[in-house]
Amino acid sequence: MPRYVGMSRYVGMSRYVGMSRYVGMSRYSDHEAFIRYLRLEEALRLAHRPRYAYSDGLRLQSIEDAMMTAFAAKKYALPHLLEQCFSYLEANVNAKNVCQIYEFAQSVDAPLLIFLCLNIMDRQTFHVLTSPSFPMVLPSTAELIASRSYLNLYSEFTVYTSLVQWGEDECKRRKIPDDPENVRQVLEAHLPYIRFLAMSPEEFAKGPAKGGLLTLDECFAIFMNLAIPDCVPVPPGISPEYNKRSAPPEYFICTRYRGLSYSPPGRPLRVFGIRFSTVEKNIFLVGAAFPVRLDNNYYAVRQPKYTGVVRIARRLVDGKIERQESEVSFQLSKGKDTAFTLRKPYYCRRGEKYEVELQAHALISDDVIVPLLRNKKREDVVEGVTFQFIPFTRVKLSSILDITEFSELHFYC
Repeated sequence: MPRYVGMSRYVGMSRYVGMSRYVGMSRYSDHEAFIRYLRLEEALRLAHRPRYAYSDGLRLQSIEDAMMTAFAAKKYALPHLLEQCFSYLEANVNAKNVCQIYEFAQSVDAPLLIFLCLNIMDRQTFHVLTSPSFPMVLPSTAELIASRSYLNLYSEFTVYTSLVQWGEDECKRRKIPDDPENVRQVLEAHLPYIRFLAMSPEEFAKGPAKGGLLTLDECFAIFMNLAIPDCVPVPPGISPEYNKRSAPPEYFICTRYRGLSYSPPGRPLRVFGIRFSTVEKNIFLVGAAFPVRLDNNYYAVRQPKYTGVVRIARRLVDGKIERQESEVSFQLSKGKDTAFTLRKPYYCRRGEKYEVELQAHALISDDVIVPLLRNKKREDVVEGVTFQFIPFTRVKLSSILDITEFSELHFYC
């Protein structure tokens, strides 16, 4: 029997045979080996010796080990141990295991891991879809990837072939024949996201048209629209998108306002901020920008650099306020607003109100210009996310400082 080195050894394993459905063990690895793992006498013995939970000798050798240890750490409220597990997974996530880690991150509510996984799915899509583990992902994970607006792919044909392979494997897991009719039923939620009209006629002819997944009427309509776009109506349940998906930008930009007619500020600048909430989706806030620029008459070779602290406040449902802060740096330049990037993305949940404040460590007053006119929006819609804004003020400081709202929010979703 092998000796396991992860802290998952101390979990009450006898109660967690069903935990495999959370980690996805039964889909991704040898189930019998996992059951043997649960029955280890050493794990049961260490379950009653909590001093091991605080040992500095944690040695994780696989992502499965890290995930099982993280489940135990979360159950027994051991944040330091949980953070070590997350750090291991963050360092070892790649295109081959990203789906497995994403499903784990969803089950334990690990936002940073989710952010990393989404970025890999969007930017290394071909390797994700063609990895040996993709046919074993959960239906929700397969649907998530198929529904993404941005995917780094040469052809939509890869999405089709990977989903069909996943559908056939899912039929086997459900113990039903993997014929086209059953595969179509399994892919009922996924099919509307496949962009058949973004394929070339040759790709469609050699794959979907012969695969039996689509009806003759659907194939005919797609062929007609591939020949002459929009010449016939697209059948229900078929994506009307003609555009190929491509790699996403580094982040998306939500605009609060655009500055006009720049001039030197009347008072020193030090405090910047914004208040907002989102409606449809949760987002990852990665940075922001504020409308402070170098004066056009500034001729020094070096651009001024500043540091400051960003404070993010989240109002909870019960009225309490959760706060987080981190250090940032930013650099002023001519002709564009000043932007900064958070050290770690901040997870913003839809429907909750957030306040983001940047306080510079030094006053900003010399050789800068700010907009006199600011046509502020009450809301902005970007990538299907509606941002609703609330005026940002600091009454006690407004008499001595120019309190400036952020002009942009930088986010990912």
